[in-house]
Amino acid sequence: MAGIIYSAISRTRRVSPPQEVVVVRNPQDLTRDGTPRYEYFRGEEGKRILDLTDFRGVEDLGDRLRILPGTPWRDLMKYSVEIYGLEDLAVGGSVHFDDAGFGFNEFGSIRRRVEVEAVLEGKMYSGQYKGGVISAVIVRKDPRPLSYMKLERSFDFVINRVKMWYSAGIPPFRDITVTRKGDTANLFVSFPLARGELLKDKVDDMTSVRPYSFGTGNYMYRYFGSIKTMDIDTDTFAGAEEVILFVRKDVTKFVLLSNKPLNLSLNFEPFSDTGERDLFSGCILCGKCVNICPHADQRGDKDFSPLGFFVSSVDGNQSNYANCNFCGKCDEVCPVSLNIVDRLKKKAQPKELTLNFSLNLPSRKSIVITPISMGLVNEALKVMQYFHSMGMKLGIVTLNVPLSTLIKGGEINLPSGVEEIYVLTPEESFYLLQSKPRNVTDVLFVFDVLPKEVRNNVISKKVHKTCMYRGNITGDDKCSFAFLEMINGEPSGRSAVNSQVTICPIASKRLGIPSYIEELGNVDIGNVNEALSELQSLLKK
Repeated sequence: MAGIIYSAISRTRRVSPPQEVVVVRNPQDLTRDGTPRYEYFRGEEGKRILDLTDFRGVEDLGDRLRILPGTPWRDLMKYSVEIYGLEDLAVGGSVHFDDAGFGFNEFGSIRRRVEVEAVLEGKMYSGQYKGGVISAVIVRKDPRPLSYMKLERSFDFVINRVKMWYSAGIPPFRDITVTRKGDTANLFVSFPLARGELLKDKVDDMTSVRPYSFGTGNYMYRYFGSIKTMDIDTDTFAGAEEVILFVRKDVTKFVLLSNKPLNLSLNFEPFSDTGERDLFSGCILCGKCVNICPHADQRGDKDFSPLGFFVSSVDGNQSNYANCNFCGKCDEVCPVSLNIVDRLKKKAQPKELTLNFSLNLPSRKSIVITPISMGLVNEALKVMQYFHSMGMKLGIVTLNVPLSTLIKGGEINLPSGVEEIYVLTPEESFYLLQSKPRNVTDVLFVFDVLPKEVRNNVISKKVHKTCMYRGNITGDDKCSFAFLEMINGEPSGRSAVNSQVTICPIASKRLGIPSYIEELGNVDIGNVNEALSELQSLLKK
């Protein structure tokens, strides 16, 4: 079902998937109305979702910034601006949901302090936000030199300090922020240096700090809401592991973070978590896996990322989204260490490809042909002849295991006497290093052991290094989809690879560009059967 990731509107809330999803890449994509989605972990239900999560960028206009709506606040930290949101929230999402941010004390809500370019009922407008879909947010810079101060005490102490300030009027701080983590609380304030004398009695026990910012971290549960400032006390946010308060005299906006569900009588925003059920098997919906996933690229659909895999767990349809290459990129970026690849392997149903031939010319150092390289026998012979010309003897054997066993890490056996195995593809190197046979001391990718001048000749060009190569070279790591199609047989879009040479012979055939093997020069292998007979004779000698 299309758009399943947009059915998750928080970690504990799920609605029906949309009927249509439009990925917004420019304002022209907003000609029709729809429900905007600026972040993965919070949203609203809609039949037509406008995905703005990747619509990002910052344009410096001098005294202002023009910010595309999917841009996270962390991308603005190098600028001095009047107002900020939480680092991991999108700027457009903060305006849409009217989040709190720095400057909240002095300037009021974010909607009053920014301008937008937006589409409402099919028409473009600019100015103060009045609904619709945001295509850009205009934020003013703050040219004033600012001072940042912090006081670390108990939560009760700092809250009472803030209440005392407001009981006597409105202190001229730019912002007042209170945080609490465990038993420790911090009171943060910032103000223009010109107001230092006015605030001297209020900050004389505080210490100077660098400009500060806050994020939602990697907590399982997130709660957003507002409360009257004078109603806050020690027990107001009981149970929350981390508390962030953006304070004004009349109202304080809060963010509560916890790894356990909270049951508090507070005014929560609709996009907060609720209940106790962990809908998505521990996934916090951060979306870090989405744009680095080759499977999602192959299908041209974010549902086929690990995020879609976890959201689909509610319906038990995970196998529909699990047939990837287990490259591990998702595990590298997952902030909560979900061991995603292990979970994918349990649900995946890859094609059961097996070899239809057998080669058994073993030597201590041998090229191994697997179901992945079964179409590369000629290339293997060329490599063998090349190394033989350099005085190095290589045998050749086939690994007769199904493709699914190879990529899932099943038991692998090779003929005795084979101690070093050489493979033609980075994919084989990736899998065999994970499930190396007991009698094998090393797994070597042929490209990595070529003479330096040959390797340099390859990497001097615009090289495709593939999504599974872990070597230290610079190049395009986008997926060609050739190997993914071998695994899952699923339809592929057009690959974004635009290179002159590739280190993957499988990708070479798909992309129509030479592989590193073709850079070995003209090595005449003649007829395959004759070459094999000659190699057998050489190996016997």
